[in-house]
Amino acid sequence: MAFRPALRPGAPLLRRDATHLQVGTSPGIVFADRPGLVELLRLLDGARDVERLAAVARATIPELGRPVAEVLAELRSAGVVFDATRWSGARRRGMDAEARHADVVGDDPARLRHRQAYGLSVHADAGSRRLAEIAQAILTDSGVTDLGADEPDLLVVVSCGEPARTVFEQSVRLGLDHLPVVIDEDRVRIGPLVRPGFTPCMSCHDLHRADWDRAWPALVHQLGRQTATMTPPAVGAVTLHAAALEIAVEVLAHAEGRPGRTTGRCLVVGPAHDERAAWPLAFHHACTCDLLRAA
Repeated sequence: MAFRPALRPGAPLLRRDATHLQVGTSPGIVFADRPGLVELLRLLDGARDVERLAAVARATIPELGRPVAEVLAELRSAGVVFDATRWSGARRRGMDAEARHADVVGDDPARLRHRQAYGLSVHADAGSRRLAEIAQAILTDSGVTDLGADEPDLLVVVSCGEPARTVFEQSVRLGLDHLPVVIDEDRVRIGPLVRPGFTPCMSCHDLHRADWDRAWPALVHQLGRQTATMTPPAVGAVTLHAAALEIAVEVLAHAEGRPGRTTGRCLVVGPAHDERAAWPLAFHHACTCDLLRAA
């Protein structure tokens, strides 16, 4: 595909002084001005390829002097000009902003294609529905649009209070990757993200807890039951949004095949929106998933 030059995304073209131009202000890229350069830069909208720009420049900017391809190559190496073909197209439809971000920070926008093919299933109870909705909105803006897949790549289970363990047992039997998200009083626990047979599971989590809380096995059997004494959680709105962001980050890492922070770990957001706590989760020697891993 032809190179379609565009100015650095979101960066204004400014005159710094009589002999220099600047693109952007954070802190900005400064480069020498030359006859016809400003007029050429104003043509870089990402819609025209180099050949078309050269034809326009020959007709309207005779003072430019140097070949357009040569000027653009120099500006591209300086980070002033980017290739708009990397930002848009059928494979990245609806993800232009994400592709621009990836390109500017030096990542490969092509990796975003995994998000469009990615299937996600989100299950939430009544008390956690708002958290799930916010996370799904972030994921949709990020290019993950299949949020109700029948055969998902990842199941996200969001619950208000610890959920019943049967949903995780079923996921393990099916070999389905899953991510528990628990609204726990005034905070939100995310993880561990479980890849059955490869990472520690929720049974490992419960067995580790039972090692220091002898009553936990009895409590586990009672989880997921709604009681008349349970009141809504005390998670503030900003903390809820912060937790939704962390959930989206973990899902996107999984979609792109990158290790997330909740693989073999638990991440807690709250009580304040900027508070984070995390701890590792190892395979438990008494869990059957550890036996499968050893086999």
